[in-house]
Amino acid sequence: MEQVPSVARLFLRWGAMLVVLTAAAGDDWCRPVWALTLATPMAGAVLRSGETVPVAVEVRKDVNLRSVKYYWYRGDEEPMASHQANPAPFSPAEDGSPFSGAIAIPIDALGMMRLLAVGEVTRGRLAGYEDFDEVLVTVEPAALLTSIEFAVEKPWRLDTIGQRLVVPAVGQFADGVVRPVTAPNSGSIYRSSDESVVQVDTRGVLHVMGNGRARVSVEHRGKSGTVEVHVEADDAENHAPIARTVPELHVKTGSLVILDGLLSNDPDGDPLSYSWKQIRGHRVTLSNVNEAKASFVAPPVSEAKSFTFALTVTDMAGPDRVKGAESLPAMMTVYVSP
Repeated sequence: MEQVPSVARLFLRWGAMLVVLTAAAGDDWCRPVWALTLATPMAGAVLRSGETVPVAVEVRKDVNLRSVKYYWYRGDEEPMASHQANPAPFSPAEDGSPFSGAIAIPIDALGMMRLLAVGEVTRGRLAGYEDFDEVLVTVEPAALLTSIEFAVEKPWRLDTIGQRLVVPAVGQFADGVVRPVTAPNSGSIYRSSDESVVQVDTRGVLHVMGNGRARVSVEHRGKSGTVEVHVEADDAENHAPIARTVPELHVKTGSLVILDGLLSNDPDGDPLSYSWKQIRGHRVTLSNVNEAKASFVAPPVSEAKSFTFALTVTDMAGPDRVKGAESLPAMMTVYVSP
């Protein structure tokens, strides 16, 4: 979000409603405080990879927050359960504030990153749950980019029409760190010398279109790299399937949530395989991730929270044989309220 120095933009979230309030800086009386609000850094902030930055959460007075941990994820990365993920190194604030201090940004971070704050909320001696808040920021390395390389054998050989793959381009930087220049919102530019063979979208996802040879180039920070792609596949015409699901659901804590992908289809009438992935919100336990309908139990929340999922479908040549054309992801956001 664009920052306006003399204006504070305040957001109230309730279900799918998004109400934007504008107030002069300093009018803190109208600023909403959720059970757990990640106040620093602000959404949209531009940070440096490897640096240590201030971090703080605001806690509603009637919430008994026991501890907070912070986690970094790339913009399209699936979150992990708290007991499996490694929290960012945290240094407490000198003033003794229990939940504020400083954290380190991953040294190899580049582009869109998601900072997730997960707090342990207690209710009585035994009851408790994890509450969370998250912000999206942009991370830029301070070091200069020296070259762009590709993490594949050259030439890059592909054999499935309709397949979608992230271009495996990485940047070698002057600080000795290798960073993926195809990270979300990294600013890279992609080109294909022959779009009848392969196409590359603005996210750096390559789509195999037909047999032949093409050169894929990646430009980033004034540097460029090129990889030759050879496609040798079955000549039979095959169209990419289409993933479809409802864009949003509104549920209550404790509800069984069904993520339904049965509206997905294939133009050629091929059977489909399904893949569900969570990309926003604190991790939930998602069942049947490779079926048309996945599910999870809506977790406890103190205020309305959102969880976003991506569905991708692939066409099949038979029950156990992948044909290989893949869809673009279809997104679904689930809003959970107490």
